[in-house]
Amino acid sequence: MRELEGLVTVLVRAKKDRDVIRHVIDNYYKGWGGLIKVETLEGSRDAEKILEKVASVKDRYLIALLGREECEGAERMAEGRPNLSIVRLRTSKVRNMRPLEVFVNIERGKADMRLRVSWVRKGLYLLDVSKLRETPQRIVRRIHPLYDVYMCVGRGVKEILNIARVNTSTNCLLIVKRVHDEHDVYVCGKRAFELVLPDNDEPYARSVREVHGCDVDVRDSIVLSSSFLRVHEDICITLLRKVFESSEYDKVIVPWSGGKDSTACLILALKAFSKDLVCPIYVDTGLDYIMNRLYVEHVSNILNIDTVIERADVGEHIDSRGLPSHSMRWCTRIKLKALKRAIERVSSRPLIIVGDRDTESLYRLRRPPVRVHEGVVQVAPLKIWSSIMVQYYLLMNKIPLNPLYMLGFYRLGCYICPAYRYYELDLAEKVLRIDDESTFLDLLREQSYLVC
Repeated sequence: MRELEGLVTVLVRAKKDRDVIRHVIDNYYKGWGGLIKVETLEGSRDAEKILEKVASVKDRYLIALLGREECEGAERMAEGRPNLSIVRLRTSKVRNMRPLEVFVNIERGKADMRLRVSWVRKGLYLLDVSKLRETPQRIVRRIHPLYDVYMCVGRGVKEILNIARVNTSTNCLLIVKRVHDEHDVYVCGKRAFELVLPDNDEPYARSVREVHGCDVDVRDSIVLSSSFLRVHEDICITLLRKVFESSEYDKVIVPWSGGKDSTACLILALKAFSKDLVCPIYVDTGLDYIMNRLYVEHVSNILNIDTVIERADVGEHIDSRGLPSHSMRWCTRIKLKALKRAIERVSSRPLIIVGDRDTESLYRLRRPPVRVHEGVVQVAPLKIWSSIMVQYYLLMNKIPLNPLYMLGFYRLGCYICPAYRYYELDLAEKVLRIDDESTFLDLLREQSYLVC
């Protein structure tokens, strides 16, 4: 595979700052190669110089690390430019910072682009507010590289509000997933409570306050955020095509779990390549929710594609091995073995598209967007995206959310998944009682107002 160029460009003012960034790239971004580069403003402190750089680049992300003087007049440039982030440094120059601090600021720049969610009094959660006349209320004000934002809709809203015993009426919660098990829950743009989801204990809420509920116009929120999403879509498609053209591949494989990230990857793959090149593979463990399998079949019909379904037979090993646990996830090995078997059957030279995102863990944040794993090239186009971006993107492309999300799940897996927290285990028990085709169809109808 030839070395790739152009996913993230870091802008700094001077050549000495550039040398520091190159040192950080060498030490903190191993495996990225030319996918992360550094350019200078040639010593200029003029905000217009930044604008010139931005105007000339449309197929990558730009992160400008600037001191206080350079930031004056430049920060507002990020509005309406989804691929630009202006990071104000605590020092006047990048070269006055320690390498680890520089790395954290680059990651803050990446995070800023995915955490741009604002509340507008009309009942909208928007990703792009550049064209609005009124002043929006930004939801996430403290930018952290591992923070994520997602919306909770459907019956899951009631599940979350019941934990806090908040009596309000709304059709959509916005949830800011912070580090560990702490989440901030917003009702109509106001922080209503902090939701804590321990691994091995019941969920609870703290700092609860009553807020006035309202209905959120999710569809209009997506329509008004579509230009923002298309910029990110273009960057992803450009990356996918660059990787494909860097070597000789005979198939583009999308391991499709039925979750939001792998479904978005499938849509991107179908936009980047001809349909005959793309092969989605769904591994059925025998312990998947019925609704998950139905969702894969339903979306396959919408997209008019053939999906390879491979059986992993995890359930047949439980009697001899016992239930999988955090320390012994033997189920994952069986699933991966089944996926590998299916890939080898359909392709001799595959390119694998995975749904990894930075916010999932520090380990995935450090992982390069293109890597070779067990001799096979994997590319993660959604790496810089947030959950709400993925959710909006699916609905923008007329693809419904997996109904399991409508019931309150944040992530999907088998119903014996050892990664489930206490809350998810309790939710799984409730869902298994209604897990059938009739409920699946009901949940699809319930979200019809979301699909654009």
